[in-house]
Amino acid sequence: MADSSGAQSLGAEHAGGTGHGPMTGRRYLQSLKDEREVWIDGRRVADVATHPAFKDMVAELARLYDLQNSPQYRDEMTCIDPDSGERISLSWLLPRSADDLKRKRRNSELWNQLSWGQLGRSPDILAPYILSALHLKDEFSAVKHPRCDFGENLQNYYEYCKRHDLFLTHALGDPQVDRSQQTQNERRAVAEDTEVAVHVVEETADGVVITGGKQLSTAAPHSHEVYVSLSATFAQRNNPKCVLAFAIPTGTPGLKILAREPVSRWFGSWGHPLQMLDEQDCMLFFERVLVPWERLFMLYDPTPMVKMLGAGGHAVSFNFLGWSNLCRVEVRMRLLTAVATMVAEAIGVIEFREVAAKLGEMATYCEMWRHAMNGIEHEAGPTPSGQWTLGPSRATHIWFAQISGRMVELLREICASGIIMQPSENDLASPEIRQYLDRYMRGKDVDVEYKSRLFRLAHDLAASSYGLRQDIYEYWHGGDPNRNRINLLRSFDQREMKGRIRELLAGPLPHGEIP
Repeated sequence: MADSSGAQSLGAEHAGGTGHGPMTGRRYLQSLKDEREVWIDGRRVADVATHPAFKDMVAELARLYDLQNSPQYRDEMTCIDPDSGERISLSWLLPRSADDLKRKRRNSELWNQLSWGQLGRSPDILAPYILSALHLKDEFSAVKHPRCDFGENLQNYYEYCKRHDLFLTHALGDPQVDRSQQTQNERRAVAEDTEVAVHVVEETADGVVITGGKQLSTAAPHSHEVYVSLSATFAQRNNPKCVLAFAIPTGTPGLKILAREPVSRWFGSWGHPLQMLDEQDCMLFFERVLVPWERLFMLYDPTPMVKMLGAGGHAVSFNFLGWSNLCRVEVRMRLLTAVATMVAEAIGVIEFREVAAKLGEMATYCEMWRHAMNGIEHEAGPTPSGQWTLGPSRATHIWFAQISGRMVELLREICASGIIMQPSENDLASPEIRQYLDRYMRGKDVDVEYKSRLFRLAHDLAASSYGLRQDIYEYWHGGDPNRNRINLLRSFDQREMKGRIRELLAGPLPHGEIP
C-alpha cells in the first residue's frame, strides 16, 4: 500500500517557510530545516545549511536572496505582480510585453553577475521552465484524467511557486545503467526497465505512488522543490507508466538524495575563490513516493511534453529556457576571457602574436554570443496565450556546448605551467619564504600577491576539480548535443533553398563550349 504521508498540498504554507513574497536569506535558511533525506559519503546529512559539503553554497544563496531585497537591487530583481498586487521575484513574472522581457533580462543578468556565471541551477533557472509550460496549458489539459486537470495543475503550481518564490531543481534523465535500448527522437522498441526508470506503481485516492531513479539533479540538497519530467531523449516512452511529470517538495517522504564528492573541499590555504559556488549534483531515488493528484502535470500520455521539447523533430516556437541561461553563459564567457587577458598582462605576453590571437578568439566567442542574445530578443513576440517569449535559441545552446571547452583550453594554454604552481596564502604570509616569492614568483609590474591570486582564480576555472566539473556540466547542460543537433536539423526549414537547387538541376547545367 502507499505511504500515508505524501508531498505537501499546494494549499498549505511551504514547509519550513515563514511567509511569502521575494525570498530572503533568513527565510531561505529556515526553509531548509525540514525532513529532506540527503546522503553523502555513506551518511545522512542532519542539516544541509551547516554541513561542510553544502554550507558555503547555502550561505551564498542566502546572500543572493538578501541582495534581491536590498535597496540596491530591489527594483531590478523584484516587482509588483499585476495579477495579485503583491511583490514577487521578477524570475516568476509572467511576461506580457517586450518591456517585461527586458526587465526579466536585467534580473537574470544580476543573478548571474552576482554569482560569476557559475550557477547552472540558480533559483532563476527553473522559473522560466515552469512559465513556458503555461503557454501549452490547453494541451496539457487536453490529456484527460478523471482525477485532475493537468493544465490547471500547472497554473496552480506556478501561482504557488510565484507567491513563495521557491527554488526549484529538476531531474529529467534515466539512471545511466543500460542505455543500449534507448533510441533518440523515436519511441523505444522495448519497454523501459521499471527497476530503474521512475514509474507509476499504483493509483490511490490521494495520488500516484511512484518508484525509480533519476540522474542528474543539480542543486537538489538545497532546493525547495524537485520538478521531475522527461528530457527530449526520454520523452517518447514505450511503457505509459513511465510517462509522468510532477513536482514535489525536496523533503517528501521516500525521496532519497545522494550527493557526489564535493569539488570545494581543500587542504591548506591555497586560494579557491569560487569554492562557495559548488552547487552539487545528485542522484534521486524514489521509493514508493506519493505524488498528490494536484502536483501531477502529465500522466501516461507524453504528447504535450513532446511538443514543448520538440522531441518529435518539429520546430519549437517557444523559448522555454528564457533569459537566465543565456545571461549565465555570457557572464561565464566574459569571465574566462577577462582572466585570460589579465594573466597575459601579468606575465608580459599580451603582445605575443599567438597569445593575442588566442585572446582574440575568446573575444570573438563573447561577441558572437552578444549578437545572438540581441537577435533572440529582437525575435521576441506574443504567443496565442498572451505570454511573450524570446526568439528561438536552440542553436545557441548547441554552439556553446561546442565552444565552452575550447575557451577553458585557451585559458590553460595562456596560463601555461603557472596555472599549476602558485603559493598559498600561508606561503605569502611566511617571513621565511616571502623574500623568495617576491623575487621569483612576481609578474611583470605586479607583485606576487596579485599574480598568485589571479592564477588561483584561473586554476579554479580551468584546472581544479571544480573547474573540470564546470566544463563537463557546460557540455551536457542543454542535454545531449548530438540529439539536439539532430532535432535542430529535423526542424530546420530548408524548403526555399532546396527548391531553388531543384530548379537549377531541372535543366542542363552551364558548361564550357563544345568543340
